[in-house]
Amino acid sequence: MTQPFPPRQQPYPQQWGQPQGWPAPQPQPGRNRPQPGFGQPAWPQPGGFQQPGFQQPGGYQQHGGFPQPGFQQPGQQQQPGFPQQPGYPPRYPQQPGGFRPPAPPPRRGNPLGRVLILLVAVCGVLLVGVVVANVISGSPGVAPRPVETYTPPPPDMNPPELPVPKTYDEASAWLRNNPLYQQSITIPTDCNDMQPVDALNATEAELNDHLQKLTACLMKVWHGPVEAAGYVLPRPPATVYSQPIQTKCGKLDSVNASYCGGDQRIYYAKPLPKIFPKDLQGQKFLMEMILGHEFGHAIQARTGISISSNAWEQKVQSKAEANVFSRRLEVQADCFAGMWIHTVAPSQGLSSGDLDGLRTIAYNLGDDILSGKPNIDSGHGLGTTRQRWFETGLNGGPQIAQCNTYSPPDSQVR
Repeated sequence: MTQPFPPRQQPYPQQWGQPQGWPAPQPQPGRNRPQPGFGQPAWPQPGGFQQPGFQQPGGYQQHGGFPQPGFQQPGQQQQPGFPQQPGYPPRYPQQPGGFRPPAPPPRRGNPLGRVLILLVAVCGVLLVGVVVANVISGSPGVAPRPVETYTPPPPDMNPPELPVPKTYDEASAWLRNNPLYQQSITIPTDCNDMQPVDALNATEAELNDHLQKLTACLMKVWHGPVEAAGYVLPRPPATVYSQPIQTKCGKLDSVNASYCGGDQRIYYAKPLPKIFPKDLQGQKFLMEMILGHEFGHAIQARTGISISSNAWEQKVQSKAEANVFSRRLEVQADCFAGMWIHTVAPSQGLSSGDLDGLRTIAYNLGDDILSGKPNIDSGHGLGTTRQRWFETGLNGGPQIAQCNTYSPPDSQVR
């Protein structure tokens, strides 16, 4: 039986890595307006919609700070969004009319030298569940990658710049037809050098040690498909903290977990399990599930999905339209986390009861459950929606296309 989170007094404390925002860049001599930067559109947008930084339930704040840096104005007026295609979940990406195929982003550096890109923290609460009963060994005709012999590199303290689309057409193509969707993960993948940790009672040193093993396991699963898609996936540094911490994405409070695109790092707060209902605080694989979601945001950043989604989020005309883009980003990270849990569950000794507990967590992280407002329109998705996308990833096999959350209609990410 699920239990809603206890009511909180406004203002809600910020949770799980929502971006704090970045200062706008200063105008340069000889220019009439500031350079495009966080929260600064590259040119005036129709209707002048700017993300208002409204408060989300449970302390969520809408993603801010994704401008349209360096986008070239297309020859004809862009529509604030792209056509929806029916079907959920999409097994294979659909080719939208008029969108040119996405070119793989540069492996190092930014082709737009004049563009300042710092990806604000995209994170959100994670929720994903996983079933392990029918673990499959791979899909017919696809040779599994030798992930068992892959040795994850050390954390990359100086990662390459994140890829940036040049136009809104390219941004749409990266969202709906990203080369990543053509790849698959290897099921199962053994992470025998990592075992679940008691996140509620472990010391900070124990959690930090476990977090390094966890990111190594995540790299083992995701490195192959991301690089096969033509992108680069450096291993993000990861930190456990107990007190509020300053990052390049702003200050994170003491009950947070976040991927920050500004420094391409992952942060996890030791007290975080205590925000859950008491019967879920000791749930096995709780910390791992959270970090699987945050690593999903790292994948989105490294494949151009995050910047493309946030560019559209800031371009659209209303808060409701912006929320749809935010939800697509969040539930895709849920789906990625579900895929990861699916493939490592045997080596982690996860039982069907453990997986049921993770499903309960996924549901309880919905905007409606956190806020107590059944019909809320916010930026992460309803409990049933987040749980469904989590289960899509965990039940759907090795194809990453099942996590394409940018092709289904808006109602499927509500």
